[in-house]
Amino acid sequence: MDADDPQRQRLARAVEGDIARATGRRYQIDLAALDERSLRELQRLLRDLDAEQRAAVQRARLFPWQR
Repeated sequence: MDADDPQRQRLARAVEGDIARATGRRYQIDLAALDERSLRELQRLLRDLDAEQRAAVQRARLFPWQR
């Protein structure tokens, strides 16, 4: 067992939580099969998508006539 295995498991659980918060659903994705770098990239993708969604909502509130 690798020394970073518990860290990777925590990261996988964090990504699962991020996915559940973002979508309101749980998906049966084997995140434990991904390496730590892939998990971090997936986490970064989820954060970027969340930031983009928030920016789109903000733009829609500021400029409702520009659809």
